[in-house]
Amino acid sequence: MLILQGANDIRDTKEEAEQAETILKKEGKIVDSHYYPDEGHGFAKRENQIDAMQRTVEWFDRYLKNKH
Repeated sequence: MLILQGANDIRDTKEEAEQAETILKKEGKIVDSHYYPDEGHGFAKRENQIDAMQRTVEWFDRYLKNKH
């Protein structure tokens, strides 16, 4: 699972994302996460939008590319 989370998100809180991350890791699942300290629900800052897209592409390349 890839978690890209705004730390100031009041709809889906950082704490809830961290709980999910902890549980999944304990179950041996692959979890990568990044928390954007200056964002809420959705990413308003252009540099964070670009970073999130780069992380998403890297995740797909690492875990889904050429999987049959």
